[in-house]
Amino acid sequence: MKRPLAPLVLLFVIVNALAIVFGKRLQAKGIDSDVIIIGNLVLFLASAASVYIYTRSQKSKGHAVVRNIYGGFMLKFFVLIVAAMLYFFFADEINKGAIFVCLGLYLIYSIIGTKQSIKQPVNNGQHRNPEPAYKDRPKHQHHSHRKR
Repeated sequence: MKRPLAPLVLLFVIVNALAIVFGKRLQAKGIDSDVIIIGNLVLFLASAASVYIYTRSQKSKGHAVVRNIYGGFMLKFFVLIVAAMLYFFFADEINKGAIFVCLGLYLIYSIIGTKQSIKQPVNNGQHRNPEPAYKDRPKHQHHSHRKR
């Protein structure tokens, strides 16, 4: 897969288009479309950075893969926590409906980002572990640890 961010970009565009087109209907139901658009932007940027780190980690070896996966998760987590705290601090009134929409978007972005990361080839299609050195050994050779 050459474009792991394509589904995230598509989701970002669709959500923003829906928020703009149905903005008045959302306002009538008490959901602030501006919060959804800004939340969608923050989720997209955090998810894109996370997918970049995940796909980069698959070119690493050993514990570096786990470290990069945790790093991507932590980056996304802290960006979203900071964004939520800024919203709670500066907003005159918290729009619960928009927050719940953003929570749903978080789940969708996480699922898509994880799927895209898993689809990436490991080491550009090469195996991480080379063939074992004992491959050329005759198959019927028995090893005995007893003294003869």
